[in-house]
Amino acid sequence: MPIVLILDCGATNTRTIALNEKGQILAAHHIASNTKVGAESADYHIWDFAEICDKLSECARHVVVQLTHKHHDIQEIIGISVTTFGVDGAPFDRDGKQIYPIISWKCPRTLPIMQNIGNYFEIEKLYTRNGIGLYSFNTLFKLLWLKENQAEIYQQMDKFVFISSMLTHWVTGVFSTDKTMAGTSMLTNLQSGTWDPSILSVLDLTEHHFPPIVEAGTPIGELQADVAHQMGLPAGIPVISCGHDTQFAIFGSGAKPNQPVLSSGTWEILMARTAKVEPHFDLIHHGLTTEFDAKTGYYTPGVQWLGSGVLEWVGKVFYRDVYETPHYYPTMISDAEAVPLGANGVEWHGNFNNAETFAQHGKIAGLSLHSQRAEIYRAALEYMAYQLKHGLATLEQVSHFQAERLICVGGGSKNRLWNQIRADVLGIPIEIVDVAEATVLGAAMFTFAGAQYYQNVEVAQQQMQPQRKAIQPSANSPAYQQWLANYIQHGANPC
Repeated sequence: MPIVLILDCGATNTRTIALNEKGQILAAHHIASNTKVGAESADYHIWDFAEICDKLSECARHVVVQLTHKHHDIQEIIGISVTTFGVDGAPFDRDGKQIYPIISWKCPRTLPIMQNIGNYFEIEKLYTRNGIGLYSFNTLFKLLWLKENQAEIYQQMDKFVFISSMLTHWVTGVFSTDKTMAGTSMLTNLQSGTWDPSILSVLDLTEHHFPPIVEAGTPIGELQADVAHQMGLPAGIPVISCGHDTQFAIFGSGAKPNQPVLSSGTWEILMARTAKVEPHFDLIHHGLTTEFDAKTGYYTPGVQWLGSGVLEWVGKVFYRDVYETPHYYPTMISDAEAVPLGANGVEWHGNFNNAETFAQHGKIAGLSLHSQRAEIYRAALEYMAYQLKHGLATLEQVSHFQAERLICVGGGSKNRLWNQIRADVLGIPIEIVDVAEATVLGAAMFTFAGAQYYQNVEVAQQQMQPQRKAIQPSANSPAYQQWLANYIQHGANPC
């Protein structure tokens, strides 16, 4: 039985996971991830790269033990790949030595840089060239910070390496740049598919300050003997390029081109794999960010808004009697199912999640002395269904497609009422994907293809895709279209 190992460096957990050719998880182990304090300020966050490597090695050793106990032969491991969060990386000198810590995406040091980005670039041209929204953790802002605050280090920098490629260099000794990671940086050009010289020139950099870009699924090298020994693995296993976790979560869900995918968790992240994209500047305030897809020739435009985070606030405030009990979610859902469409006039409006400035606020309208907590909860679900409809319209506009169905993954996909309201408001089926690890599954698909077990990644996706359950629009769908018209007239303000 062929096996692949995915080294998954996440913001919450550092993990090693083994999967077979059907996408089934054979073994897994994780250790909590944590940042360290930066040397310059107690408020700064960095990643300790040596610690990450040690954790991945420990996780791999546990996975090897589990595989052995289940009578799997580790000689059947045909490929290894790495997936991580985006934007983070570190400078290296000419001798291949890391010369400054990895600035974490959690670090606030780059916020002033982002707020003054107009001093460096014409913002509209910058956005239309790279498609990336203005988030303070972006790679561009980190490099500007290094240039202005660590000039000596910056002058010594021979290359900047993203964290996923730092890990593949650790296991292979080969420097590379995962294309999906490069696409998160604000340093690339959507049209050319590579580095943008006009952006790099402001940084006093050229394309030679980055290792060669490689496509997902490309073999990078082989597992070195010393790292193999640390992990309890045989040396020489092919290492395949993957990269930014978001793109592999979309692919792992089974999404084909022009099939939107909603990752529903604390944040709702709506994405699609498209062959065409036009990031108009007026859409930057809608949260539109466009990155390179894992598959050559495609993009992944996406928008996001606060999702389950809103529901958790409702639960903590209005459902304290069942909060953190087994009855918590069932109580909220069953109560709200008894409330009619439109929540008896209770409506949520505005912006509840301006994460960078907290300058805007939302409101709950239509309350009276007779309002019930279930009405507030159902109104929150309807509010977020509207956010979804608006976000989908944005993706359809910039990528010139019309969605026929929507794939939903994540914890929020388990809420039956929310799913039904989504289907009714959108007027299309919602396909609930039964997969716990969409990112890891997507990376495994590319790893099996890169290791030449499957002819190509499309075949791998077909053979390994998870099961889906379709939620059809109900008889309430026409009434929800009328509700939407009234809701928008009352001043709906998408986040």
